[in-house]
Amino acid sequence: MISGYRDVTPEAIAELYDRYSERTAALLGGSIHFGHWPDPADDASVAAASGRMTRLMTDALEVGPGDRVLDAGCGTGRPALQLARATGAAVTGITLSGEQVRLASAAADAEGLSGRVSFRLADAADLPFPPGSFDGAWLFESLLHMPDPGRVLRGIHDVLRPGARLAIANVVERAPLPAASRPALDTFCELNRIAAILPLAGYPALIADAGLAVESVTDVSDHSVPQTFHALCTALRAAGPDDSTEDREEWEAMVTAMERLAVTPEVGYAIVVASKPLRPLRPE
Repeated sequence: MISGYRDVTPEAIAELYDRYSERTAALLGGSIHFGHWPDPADDASVAAASGRMTRLMTDALEVGPGDRVLDAGCGTGRPALQLARATGAAVTGITLSGEQVRLASAAADAEGLSGRVSFRLADAADLPFPPGSFDGAWLFESLLHMPDPGRVLRGIHDVLRPGARLAIANVVERAPLPAASRPALDTFCELNRIAAILPLAGYPALIADAGLAVESVTDVSDHSVPQTFHALCTALRAAGPDDSTEDREEWEAMVTAMERLAVTPEVGYAIVVASKPLRPLRPE
């Protein structure tokens, strides 16, 4: 079964991130994605852990100076900046949110990286780049917003040069969800405008259908999901909701859902790495 909120539109995603990106980034220490804790006893901050997850994604791409990387769903830009600093690559980040473009561009300016890292409004389902434009790409917790993941992957296939890699970090279903946890996941998807949380076992076929070759599928759930949800719930409880009644109701529903999902092992997180073959796997 594929979980998700069926009424996701580009406009709804843009509104969500225009509204909440800055606050969420502040709560999570800069980035707005899950973290990685290698040791269960590790008490690192979510900011440090999200940096580790970005390093795992960076290592997966195997890019270097002069390479061009597409960040499809760039958030507030922190992962793109970390990637550029670590590798010397140039990064183009795209998002549906004007507020994210503003925040990410300001961060690039502040770090002196605006010459190599840029951000613009664009839809990952309709990429405005010619074929073979990039030496690598990633979908860092953005594919889950896409009502048609296959279309997005086919588009990324087309803008990658042959031999280039794609890294995907995403929330997944590791196993069928128990009925008691279904309402929490449904609430989480609706409030976060998540169109599809795919079964982990379904990724190889999805990637192959896009003409890409699977390099690796790594389940990092136990090093990521409970810790991230617990950290975010703690931060939200400490900060409290915004003033409006609507925000208070959404805030309580979100925190309650994440507290449940933190102890639902069927909800996981994976890093999937694929590459564009030197010869096509699907008809052009």
